[in-house]
Amino acid sequence: METHEPLTLAALEAITALLPRAGSDPAIQSQSDADPAPDDLRVLGLLVPLVRLTLDRSAATVRSSPVRAATFVKLTEDLYRQTGYGQLLATSSATSAALHTITEESLAAVNQALATPSDFASSGILPHDVPTPSGHQPLYRDETDFLSAQHNLTHFQAKHRVRSAENLLPRTGFNGRELPPKYPLLGQVLTDAAADPKALATLATRFEALDPQRADGQGGLTPDRELEGELAAAARTRNAQGTAKLLKDQAKRLDERRVATELLGTEDLFIGAHYLGHTAKGYEYKVITTAEGHELLATAADILNSPRTKAGTVPRAPIDEAPTIPEWAIDPKVPVDQRPTAEFTDVGVPVQLDPTINMQPGESIEQALTRQRAKRLHQFMLDALRSATAPPEPGAGSTDGTITGSAGEDQMPLAPNFTMNVTVDLATFMGQLETAGLTDHGEDISAATCRRIACNAGIIPIVLDGTGVPLELGRTRRYFNRAQRRAIAVRDKGCINPGCTMSANRCEAHHLDPWMLGGRTNVSRGCLLCPACHQSYHAGKFRIEMIRGIPHVLAAKSRDPQQLLRRNWIFFPAISPLRAA
Repeated sequence: METHEPLTLAALEAITALLPRAGSDPAIQSQSDADPAPDDLRVLGLLVPLVRLTLDRSAATVRSSPVRAATFVKLTEDLYRQTGYGQLLATSSATSAALHTITEESLAAVNQALATPSDFASSGILPHDVPTPSGHQPLYRDETDFLSAQHNLTHFQAKHRVRSAENLLPRTGFNGRELPPKYPLLGQVLTDAAADPKALATLATRFEALDPQRADGQGGLTPDRELEGELAAAARTRNAQGTAKLLKDQAKRLDERRVATELLGTEDLFIGAHYLGHTAKGYEYKVITTAEGHELLATAADILNSPRTKAGTVPRAPIDEAPTIPEWAIDPKVPVDQRPTAEFTDVGVPVQLDPTINMQPGESIEQALTRQRAKRLHQFMLDALRSATAPPEPGAGSTDGTITGSAGEDQMPLAPNFTMNVTVDLATFMGQLETAGLTDHGEDISAATCRRIACNAGIIPIVLDGTGVPLELGRTRRYFNRAQRRAIAVRDKGCINPGCTMSANRCEAHHLDPWMLGGRTNVSRGCLLCPACHQSYHAGKFRIEMIRGIPHVLAAKSRDPQQLLRRNWIFFPAISPLRAA
């Protein structure tokens, strides 16, 4: 339970008493969208300029006094720790209140009201909360997206702040239940302002990465409170170097514990791909693998991101243009045309950022490359699953069931390989509404996502009328056949979105005219899009126009102010763009 000194409470009451009564202005009071703000928020608005003024005046009084300087440093450090706690507390409150669902009108009114904090403290007026209309997308994807856009943070800074609030402070779940912090002992250090808030948040993140867990005696796992207690005590008393050393020691102990667990034969209890649920970030899976599995995944990621492989983005110089290695390093008996070049012994070319990866504001190149590496490995895993589960097609295999193929077969677009039952209402099926459908696994699926997947999968739309009575079952034999996909691959060579490097064998055949609305499955009305660009298309980020049987892309004005129809210059570097009609 919080306790405060009488002087603190008296000062708060005095400041509150100085505030004009909210809504005392008849012009403001008459506004239907005005809502009196709580006094505590108004006091906070007054403290912002008050603290700044007090800091400037305090600095002027220090002069040449070491005692005053020490006092100033200590008090400002305490103030920094309290505001750091407040920053995470505000983030936790934002998550509890589902801040990302705020409407654009309400947010604009809040920003206007807080343009001058002292004016807000004086007027004490905030706009009413207006719920997001049914069927509309929230203004932001999640609280991370809100913080990044509204407060000039990078995506990683905002994500770290949200994760830190979850690790260190309690919050309210979507069902109204109180959720405890993941690491309450470290959270208490934050609440007590006993350590640097930023360092403490980073410490919690690094501790989380260790995954310190113990069996709870009921067949489950809980965070290891013993190790957390060690770290919390260190955060209170040690500097960053001492705490980092303790983390290394804990990591070593955890590794030894896990090795012992593996020797006991319990490894199989945890290995697998575990579905964690549908969150604001997407469908989350937790993959736990063995050392062998880790090596396979890490090797695949290295190959996908190496400039020396086909997956890389840096063009490789022809070998005959590379200089030969020194004479003294070559066996004289080796013929000249067989001697290695200097390229053979170099240390490699640094990885380049793919043109399709958009760097976030404030994001470093290292962070962008890490995100690129993860996306490429994710796409590789999906491609492997598609290949492993793809049904046999006529002419694609031998009589014994093995795939024979022919030259160029590895450049074929992805084959349709799954069927999804989606329950939608009639208006959505006819394209009149954008309401969500329901899959066989009970997951909501947006109309846009449904239309995207319908381009390359056997979707059976189960159409219901207003009372939920089935009207008809859609057809599944409506996707491009093998010959059509081969013709589209020869024409497009890869994803048609300008700048995308995805080759034909990793793309999907897209219907320009939605099949569910009577579109034709013709080569002249189909094109290749990789999964990522396919999703962007259905999100409305660019248009596709067929000109004399050739697909051209028209990007949004924010990305292409000239509004030119373009082909993908990766595969067609000599083709000039066309002026849109």
